[in-house]
Amino acid sequence: MSIDAPTFNHEDFISDRSKGRKVSYFWENVPHVENPHPALIQLVGGLPNHGFFPVESASVELRDKPFSENPATTFEIEVDPSDPTKIGIRDAFQYNDDEGLGPLREQIRDIVKRVVKPISSDWDVLCTHGGLDGIMKVFDVIINPGDVVLFEEFTFTPVLSFLEEKGGVAIPIKLEKCFSSTPGLDYADELTNLLENWSTIHPDLPKPKLLYTIPNGHNPLGLAQSLETKKRIYDLATKYNFMILEDEPYAYLNFTKYDEEPNFNLSNDEFLSTIVPSYLTLDKVGRVIRTETFSKVYSPGLRLGFNVINKAFFKNFIISSQVSSRAPSGYSQIFVNNTINQLGGVEGWIHWITQVRNEYLKRKNAFVNTLKKSKAHEKGYLTVIDPDCGMFVSVIINVQNHKLFTGDNFDEIMDLFYISAVQSGFLAVLGRNMSVDKEFSKERSNFIRCAISYASSPDVLVEAAERLSTSLLKLFDQA
Repeated sequence: MSIDAPTFNHEDFISDRSKGRKVSYFWENVPHVENPHPALIQLVGGLPNHGFFPVESASVELRDKPFSENPATTFEIEVDPSDPTKIGIRDAFQYNDDEGLGPLREQIRDIVKRVVKPISSDWDVLCTHGGLDGIMKVFDVIINPGDVVLFEEFTFTPVLSFLEEKGGVAIPIKLEKCFSSTPGLDYADELTNLLENWSTIHPDLPKPKLLYTIPNGHNPLGLAQSLETKKRIYDLATKYNFMILEDEPYAYLNFTKYDEEPNFNLSNDEFLSTIVPSYLTLDKVGRVIRTETFSKVYSPGLRLGFNVINKAFFKNFIISSQVSSRAPSGYSQIFVNNTINQLGGVEGWIHWITQVRNEYLKRKNAFVNTLKKSKAHEKGYLTVIDPDCGMFVSVIINVQNHKLFTGDNFDEIMDLFYISAVQSGFLAVLGRNMSVDKEFSKERSNFIRCAISYASSPDVLVEAAERLSTSLLKLFDQA
C-alpha cells in the first residue's frame, strides 16, 4: 500500500507536561571534585542498610499448573544471591531504579524478543505498577489537554478516567462486525471513514493523536484482531500520523473454537504460533507502545507490568515514574523474576502460561457449549460470541425478539433482563456500561460480558450458563 504520509517525529508526540518537567534531587548541583577519595563513606541518600530489613530469607513453593494442590518445586529467596539473574532481598527490599530492577528487565526483554518479536531494534522495557499504570504513563507522556484518543466503542472503561484526568478527549470507533454472524475485531473500514471525514464528523476537534486498542482478547468482546486488519490500521496510523497504544493483558490466553478438538499439549513453538502477531511486528519508527501485565498469568495483587517503548520516549517515561509512582514494588519484582528463573527462564515461563491458557480454554468451552445447547439459544433469545482469547465471553441478548421491543428501547429490555437474571441467580456486566459513549453505542449494547476467571471450576460455569438460559426463558416466554 502506497501512503503519502508525514514523517514520524517522536518529539511531536510528547506532551507539553512531559517536555516541561524538571526533576530536582538534593544530591545534585554540587561542586566538581577533581580527586575524590577512592573509598567514600556515603552519607547522602536515606537508604536503610539491609540489616534493618526483617526478612532474612524466604521459601517459595510453585505449582506446576493452575489448581494443582501439590508444589512441584521450591526455591529460596536469599539476601544476596551469587546468581546475577536472580534478585536478592538486599536489592528487592531497597529503593531501586524507577524503570525496574536489572535482572527482571533482562528477563522481560528476553520474553519480548521470543514472544512479541518487534521488527525494530530501537526499543526497551519499563516496569510499571501493572497494566493500568502503564496506560496512565502513556497518557501522561503523550496527551495534552484537548488531544483526541480513539477507542473501540466498547472498552475497559476505567481507562477513560485516566484520559479525562489528563484532559484528553475519547472518540469511539463503531464495531459493527463484532456483532455479525461471523464476528471479528475488524473496524478498518469504519476507522477509514471516520478519518476521511473527520472535519465533518468532528469539526471542533483536532485530528487523533493516539489509538487505544485491546486487540487480542478484547475486553469486553473477547475477539482478536487479525494481522491483516492490524496492517490496515497501522497504515491508517501512518497516513494520518497517530500513535497506537496496544494494551495486551489477555493475548496469551488464546483459544480454539468451542466445536474444535482442543490440544492441551502444545509445545512452546506451537503455542506461540497461535498468537496473533503484535503491532510491534509492523512498526519500524516507534509509533506503537505496548503495555502488558503479570496480573492475568501470575497475580493481580503484585501490581506489576511493563511497557515496550521506543527508546526516543524512554527518558520521558522514566521522569513520569519519578514524579508519580516511582519504582514498582521490589517484593513483586523478586517474586516474578525468581519464579521465571526457577521455571528455567523464558521457555519455562511460556510453558506456565500455556498451562494457564489450557485452564481458561476448558472454562470457555464449558460455558459456550452449555449456552449453545440451551433452550434460550434454541429459541433465538441469545447469541454467543465465541471468544478468540481472554477472560470473557460476551452474550448478545436478542431484544428484538421480545414482545415489548419497539425498535429503540434497548435499555428497557436489558433492564428487564438484568432483573430476571439476578432473580435466577446469574450476574454479569451490561454491555452499555462498557461503552465509551452510551448514546453512540445504544443499538449495539444489548449484550453482557461474562467473566470466566473467578469461578472455582468449569462446573460452576455450566451452572451459570443454565441459569442464564432460565432467566431468558422467563423474560421472553412470560412477556
